[in-house]
Amino acid sequence: MRIAILGGTAGLGKGLAARLAVAGHEVSIGSRSGERARSVVEELNSMIDRPIKGGLNEESVTDAEVIIVAVPFTGIYEVIKAVRDRIQSGAVVVSAVVPLASELGGNMAYVELPEGSAAEAIARLLGNRAHVVSAFTNLPANPLLRLDRPLEYDVVVCGEREPVGVVSRVVESIERLRALYGGPLRYSRVTERLTELLIWFNVNYKSDDAGVRFVGV
Repeated sequence: MRIAILGGTAGLGKGLAARLAVAGHEVSIGSRSGERARSVVEELNSMIDRPIKGGLNEESVTDAEVIIVAVPFTGIYEVIKAVRDRIQSGAVVVSAVVPLASELGGNMAYVELPEGSAAEAIARLLGNRAHVVSAFTNLPANPLLRLDRPLEYDVVVCGEREPVGVVSRVVESIERLRALYGGPLRYSRVTERLTELLIWFNVNYKSDDAGVRFVGV
């Protein structure tokens, strides 16, 4: 599958680019800086066998079937407005964005949005140009780049069932990840907020790989 990752030069986006390329997808990294994208592509291509492409955000989405938005929360409005006219009909846009801001003292706090969640904000910006779902919001970034280690996490996917099915197959193409249907897009308000707790766990327990795994389902 052709997958573009906006914000693929660092953090979650960079790790997903590596894992999805290993899984056999055609991956393109998008960035506001083409030079930065090409630099990260060179780094990742030295780690894996399958080539990854990179360029400006607007270039990366043009033929993508799935577009993962992994930019910082403060950049989503600018990025979505820049790419929305380039997104092909029928594409699925995945929000992996969590609205967090740094408080005094350095703690990260959840930001309440008028739309209810970052995923719903992206859906409002795109209108009927694409199917929007939420996924990967609780997946830790650092373990993704440890390519020799399996990932034992669940990924909750929220949205309409048909595009959720597409994204769930993408999720489960990464070895040992499990996709769970999390209901309509409004439930992304729950999954996004959970990330604040996971960050606290990482700080409190001096870890970098806190995530979620559900039992009984």
